[in-house]
Amino acid sequence: MSRRTRFGLTWWGRRWIAALEDLGAVYANRLPRGRTYARNGSVDQLHVTAGEVTAAVQGRRARPYRVRLRLPAFDDATWERIVAALAARLRHAAELLDGRMPEDVDEVLAEYGVSLFPTGRELSTTCSCPDSANPCKHIAAVHYLLAQAFDSDPFLLTALRGRDRDRLLAGLRARRSGGADDGEVAAPQGPPRIDELVARELFTAPADAPPVVVRPQPPDDPGAFLRRLGPPPGLAAAHRPLPTAVHGAAQLAWDLLDGDADAEPLLVALQRLAPVSARELADTLEVPIAEVRRGLGQLREEGRLEGTGRGPATRYQLRS
Repeated sequence: MSRRTRFGLTWWGRRWIAALEDLGAVYANRLPRGRTYARNGSVDQLHVTAGEVTAAVQGRRARPYRVRLRLPAFDDATWERIVAALAARLRHAAELLDGRMPEDVDEVLAEYGVSLFPTGRELSTTCSCPDSANPCKHIAAVHYLLAQAFDSDPFLLTALRGRDRDRLLAGLRARRSGGADDGEVAAPQGPPRIDELVARELFTAPADAPPVVVRPQPPDDPGAFLRRLGPPPGLAAAHRPLPTAVHGAAQLAWDLLDGDADAEPLLVALQRLAPVSARELADTLEVPIAEVRRGLGQLREEGRLEGTGRGPATRYQLRS
């Protein structure tokens, strides 16, 4: 399976790329051209400061091209209103203090007529390359690396808009504790402990309590529970294929979760379960069998698929 560099692993990384595509056909057509540059390590010296991103992109010439992106930073008065609004929402404050960006954070910012992501004509870009198109592929490559940087640190988004992690979290803690945001960075603190929460305050909070953080891991032994149950009464013969099916399904589920974002689920299923029938693929992927057959037909036309048997009993596998 491909292990190519992936961009937009988090909702905020994907939202950055989507926001750029929404700026018009020029960006939508140019962004994919920069993906190869981003994946082959051509982008270097990526720096994010308030209102500006700079980077060096190695092109065809010996000297790297200089790329600059500008996005207006919010003024202090706007940030003070935003911080006060976020601090008043328990779930938003808890997620931010836990190092995560709430998915609906932009709804809060929209109340003040702003967004973390580029809108309208806010974004301006320049590149020292001779290409007259803007954005060029070097600028597009920087956008992908920027999305990857946002995946690792969502507070680079707020830093680009004028408020870095330390100052933002210090302001949230000050507001949550009832003090004023004086801009000073407080000592690092975590989100509230469970024993500090008061039930009656949770019922009157402006938003939900923090959701459970899910960090899935690949199963060590997906068939263990099945072995503890033993064969179903009177169906010992039917039980024999079950461990293989359970292991295959568990591996497929993990591959779909952890695999290449560009990989098609049908290809992943064929790689893990082949030889497999169209009906089994449809049941595994929980899609209509007609959709599976269309996908299989396309793979066969491309010369990537072979099958044995006839009719509904045909079993398929990818050509090696």
